[in-house]
Amino acid sequence: MATTHCDTARPAKAGTQEEPKVNADAETLQRIERVDPVHAGTIQQNLAATAFTRQPLGFYQRFQLVTVDVRLPHRALRFKYADDGKVAVNLTPATAEAIYKVNQDEALSLEAAEVPAYLRFFVENTEGGKRRLVERAEDVQWLPATNTDAALGARKAEAVAKLHPVKVSEGAEGFQASALVLVGNQLLACDFTVRKGGKVQLVNQQVAAESLPVPAVR
Repeated sequence: MATTHCDTARPAKAGTQEEPKVNADAETLQRIERVDPVHAGTIQQNLAATAFTRQPLGFYQRFQLVTVDVRLPHRALRFKYADDGKVAVNLTPATAEAIYKVNQDEALSLEAAEVPAYLRFFVENTEGGKRRLVERAEDVQWLPATNTDAALGARKAEAVAKLHPVKVSEGAEGFQASALVLVGNQLLACDFTVRKGGKVQLVNQQVAAESLPVPAVR
């Protein structure tokens, strides 16, 4: 992911007048304003404390994930959008329907190798960001005390032993995927169906581990 920083204008050459160049972030903000005017106003009023981050998504050819972080004196705000340089789709808070709209605009047709990344994107950008797909110990923010407290360290080790990459197989209507999802301090084993057009359905879930030594979700 790379944060964009562009000069808003270049000095004009002697004897000529040059049109000011529009900052890439300003162009993005114009597209955001069309679909999310309230948050666009907050961003505009706090540009000095705002960072735009763009993340290419391998399963999309056109759209990128744009994350806008606004650091206010009393709290930090984060807004997300799918953006293709012409239109933006509001993902704050993301819903399955919003992602399906992007999929339709993309004419998405997933390959098996793209399913893990797509499922991770889908899970993390629906339900208010309360769920997160995890595959490795590094995907989880553990309490620092797990390094010094034997009981917490053992609980962490027990949970880490259950982590695994997303398992994908061909299904009748697309793909079957099994993944571990972190919700609060619970680790859930989830089975999904993922259609080639991007529609996701949770088929089954059960608790794989609980009371994980992770920071409390606020």
